[in-house]
Amino acid sequence: MYRSLLVATDGSETAAEAVKVATELAKIFGATLHIVNVWRSDEGGAAGWARISVPYPGGAEPWSFAETQTEAMASEARARGVSVQTHVTTGFVVERILATAVEQNVELIVVGNKGMRGLKRVLGSVPNAIAHSAPCSVLIVNTT
Repeated sequence: MYRSLLVATDGSETAAEAVKVATELAKIFGATLHIVNVWRSDEGGAAGWARISVPYPGGAEPWSFAETQTEAMASEARARGVSVQTHVTTGFVVERILATAVEQNVELIVVGNKGMRGLKRVLGSVPNAIAHSAPCSVLIVNTT
C-alpha cells in the first residue's frame, strides 16, 4: 500500500513513539522510511522554528547531536529490516517536513500528537499544520 513513509522527530520521547509506529508500518509495507529532524537553535511557535527538546549531552554541538540522534533512530529501524534514509535540516518545521515529503515522493507522513492540546492547539501545532497541508496521507500517533 505505501512504498515510502516519512516520520518527523524532534528528539523527544513522544516523537520516539511516532518513530516506532512508523518503523513498524514501514516493515509491514516493505516501505522506505524517511526520518526527518528539523533543527534550529532559536525557540519559536509550535508550528514555527524547531528546537531539539532534549538537552545536549556533554555539551555536544546541537547540529551534531541532531544528526547522531536521528542516526540512532535509523539504526534501530534498520535492525528491524527497514530501509531508512535520514534528513537533518534546518528551517520552518512544517515547511521542511512537507518539502522533504514532496522531494522523496512520500505517500504517508507519521507525526506524534504533541502540541495538539491546550494553548499550542489554539496557536497552531506542527501535527495540525501538517494534517491540513500535506500532499499525502497523514497518521497522527497518540504519543501523549
